[in-house]
Amino acid sequence: MKPTIYLAYDGSINADWVARYAFNMAANGQDLQIILIHILDHTYSPDKIAKKIEAVEAECVVRGGRITSRILPLQKNVFYSLLQAIPAGEESLCVCGARISSRDKGFLAGTISEKLLRRKQFTVMAIRVVKPGILGAPKKLLFPLSGHPRGFQAAMSFFLLLAPEVERLHLLRIMKVSSLWFQYMPATFARALQTKGFTYVNEVLKEIRQQLGESNIYLDAKVILSDDWVKEILIHASKTHAQMILMGASDRNLPSRYFYGNKIEQILRRSPCDVGIYRNI
Repeated sequence: MKPTIYLAYDGSINADWVARYAFNMAANGQDLQIILIHILDHTYSPDKIAKKIEAVEAECVVRGGRITSRILPLQKNVFYSLLQAIPAGEESLCVCGARISSRDKGFLAGTISEKLLRRKQFTVMAIRVVKPGILGAPKKLLFPLSGHPRGFQAAMSFFLLLAPEVERLHLLRIMKVSSLWFQYMPATFARALQTKGFTYVNEVLKEIRQQLGESNIYLDAKVILSDDWVKEILIHASKTHAQMILMGASDRNLPSRYFYGNKIEQILRRSPCDVGIYRNI
């Protein structure tokens, strides 16, 4: 069964940018249905939100997509209302935004998007748009590999929804070592870590090639030893001119209220390009 894309739309300019990702993902998924959901939380008047949604629908149709909009009353809060509106299960893909709402708040920490990612009731992709000019169609994608036993499998469904526009996929496996050990690490140990990293990366490359078949996507893989995971991702994003960083989320790496030291929050705050944080159920 094909998934349905549920676009959590709050009416902001950021939501308009995120919507373009939903349009492209729907088209790349062989004409997936998009259901736009707006919860009336009184941020906008009903007339204003109706006009904004009408503009989103028009853009989707111009791009050849199918979209249905639902403007729903608030129940308890927006998070609870979205949970009631989006069916649970793997067939539901919720696309939402990740943005900063004030100087002392994070892009995910304490937001509805973070709660949706944590809930694991349906598949979620939270997107921070830094470069709206790419129109939700990144051509250069950076994927930091965490070393998960499932390899690229967890990310594959999201990657395939982006793949038709992607020209270059850069895989980055960072072998994390402590700051003290990083300075005095013997060369033999460093080589052993790099060999372990490349063994993992080569398996991921094999998996991706099997899925892509005959594709013109340029695949690149790097293994780096570092004591600073965030710094390496941001440097590599700049070096490769990445237009999107695609990252998986877990309970361990999702931001808490102490978000300034959180790795995902640091990347969202400092990224030179768009960032997609995904989580399967």
